[in-house]
Amino acid sequence: MIGSMFRRLSLVLAIVSLGAGQIPAQALTGRLALSPRSPAGRPLSAETDPRFVASLYALRDAVYDGAQPGEVEKTAQSLIEATKIQALGETDRFLILARIEYLLARSWNEAGDKKKAILHFEAAMDNSLLSMESGEHPAGIMALTKPLSELCLLKNMGFLIANGPKISRNAKKILDMDAGHPGALIILANAKAYPPAIFGGNPKEAMEEMETLLKARDEGFEKDDLFDIRTCVATALLKLDREDEARFWFEAALELYPGNKYALAELAKIKTRAKP
Repeated sequence: MIGSMFRRLSLVLAIVSLGAGQIPAQALTGRLALSPRSPAGRPLSAETDPRFVASLYALRDAVYDGAQPGEVEKTAQSLIEATKIQALGETDRFLILARIEYLLARSWNEAGDKKKAILHFEAAMDNSLLSMESGEHPAGIMALTKPLSELCLLKNMGFLIANGPKISRNAKKILDMDAGHPGALIILANAKAYPPAIFGGNPKEAMEEMETLLKARDEGFEKDDLFDIRTCVATALLKLDREDEARFWFEAALELYPGNKYALAELAKIKTRAKP
C-alpha cells in the first residue's frame, strides 16, 4: 500500500512538472457530483419513486462494472415494465427506455454478442427519437448520439461514412443548447482520443479538452461521465506512448468501476509491456 501511494504521488508530481497540455494536479481525475441530476440525462419529476431512480442507477453501475449480460437483461426487462406504472411524462419515459436499451446493448457488446448489441442500440435510438417528437432537447440528442456512435463501430464502413459525421454535429448542437454540457464535451474528446489520425484522432487535443472540462466543472460529474473522462484521458496518453501516466488514469477509472472490462484490459496491456 505504501509503495502504491509513493508511486501515485510521484506520478502526480511528474505531471505537475511537465509543460503545457497536461491535466493539472488541482483538477486531477475530477470528482463525483454530490447530487446526480438524473439517470436519463435530465431531472425527473419529484413524484417519481426514488427506488425506481436508484434501480436505474444500479443498472448503469452493474453494466459499467462488468455484470453478466444475462443478469443485466433480467434487470432491464423489470425496469422496462416498471416505467409503465411510474409517474413519468412521455418524454421522460422514452428517455428512460432509451437509457435502459443503451445500457443493455453495452452489456451484450462487451460480452461479444454484436447481434444483440446492435438490436438494443437501435432500440435506444428509436426511443430517443420518440422522446423528441415535440422538439429536440439535449437529453434526447445525447440519448440518440451515444448508441449511434457505438453502431458506427459495429456496422459496416458505409454506415460509418454516412453516420460518423453526425456524432460531432450532434454534440455541437447540444452545446448550442446547453453550453458546457459534460456529455457532449466527452463525445467530442472521445472522437479525438480513440480513432487513428486518419479518422480524426488527435490525442493531445482530446487531453486538452478534458483538462478544460475538469477545471470548469466544480459541481462534479455523474459517475459514468467521470469514468468516461478518466478512460478518455488514459487512452489519449497511451496513444502518446506515455504509459506511466496512462496507467495512473486507468487506475483512477477503476476506482469507480473495478470490474470494467475495457479499463482492466488496457491496464493489463500496460503492465505486460512494462515487464522486463
